Amino acid sequence: MDRDKAVGIALTLFGGILWGLSGISAQFLQQQRAISPEWLLTVRLLIAGIVTVLAAFYQGRVHIFTIFKTPSHVVGLFVFGLLGMALCQYAYFRSIYYAGAGIATVLQYLAPAMIVVYMAVRYFTLPTWGEGISVILAMLGTALIAFHGNFELAGIDERVLFWGLLSAVAVAIYSVQPVSLLRRYGTGPVVGFAMLLSGLVTAMIASPFDIPGVWDMWTYVGVFNVVVLGTIVSFNAYLEGVRRIGAVKGSVLSSIEPISAAVLSWLVLGSAFMTSDIIGFMLILSTIFILAREKHNH
Repeated sequence: MDRDKAVGIALTLFGGILWGLSGISAQFLQQQRAISPEWLLTVRLLIAGIVTVLAAFYQGRVHIFTIFKTPSHVVGLFVFGLLGMALCQYAYFRSIYYAGAGIATVLQYLAPAMIVVYMAVRYFTLPTWGEGISVILAMLGTALIAFHGNFELAGIDERVLFWGLLSAVAVAIYSVQPVSLLRRYGTGPVVGFAMLLSGLVTAMIASPFDIPGVWDMWTYVGVFNVVVLGTIVSFNAYLEGVRRIGAVKGSVLSSIEPISAAVLSWLVLGSAFMTSDIIGFMLILSTIFILAREKHNH
């Protein structure tokens, strides 16, 4: 393996691990320091948005503002920011609050199966064998996690299922909706402005200056993990890794995120998982590998 690929693999894994760290940090902040998910979302979007826009401006100067010349593209930017980024992160934070970072992160990995179903309905094409198997495995894995192996309605926390599935829907929107904008204007301007605009909207609901919770050294560490490491650093590390090794390998390696979230949650926060939960994790993660392998073969 040459040095460039080795660096690419390391950066991709690093990005995924940081996403997992961000998840357990959000769990710690909400459950042990009374930091509201609304405030955390606003601060994350605003700071990450400002930094990303400034970085894009440094690279492209005034050209990054051309997206605002087309009204339909501005609408698309708001849809991406609010229904994709903001909804995804808020629903993720809420599911973390009720279920912990491990389960919340894995529930998000239903998004690839949702995208498969959407594309099949939208373009009237049946899924391939790999896509069909992935949908079945993802549904079964989610059921195992939600019911903890006991398939009775009394065994499920509706809040966990609602926010977890909503975060997956938002990830699907996040993945499908902005494709044309990203191709036309580039990743930096689209992602940066989407974060910044949605952050300004959420700031009207939860002001970043109305600081909640109990603050000590660990609170600052947690916020730093979520905003800087889990958003700015992880995003750039992952994209640079994908640039070096390609999207297929990158998407497979990014599946370390739910694994890192589950392991870190167990090590740091003492979260416990049942055997059925672990089996559910494995079933959902296997869909990532199946879809990536099938795409590679095509």
